[in-house]
Amino acid sequence: MTDATPPPAPRPTSVKAVRNGPLQVKGTFRLLDPDGEEYDLTGQRIVLLCRCGRSANQPFCDSSHKRTQWSSQDQPTACEDADGGAA
Repeated sequence: MTDATPPPAPRPTSVKAVRNGPLQVKGTFRLLDPDGEEYDLTGQRIVLLCRCGRSANQPFCDSSHKRTQWSSQDQPTACEDADGGAA
């Protein structure tokens, strides 16, 4: 018999576009770099991903959007699938 603590149950994943800021990702997910290598997010409960493109710590937000007064034009719309039609 072992006293190992069972891993926590996976949490649903949510992605929120923060107004004039980053994408806030919560839950259980994997984040891969362009080569398919997984970022080590051990212990991270919330990850903020850069949307302005100015972060020195890509793909993560470093608040550059605030210094440069970047603004988003977030409006909910239908997503298109890979063939160009509505999903």
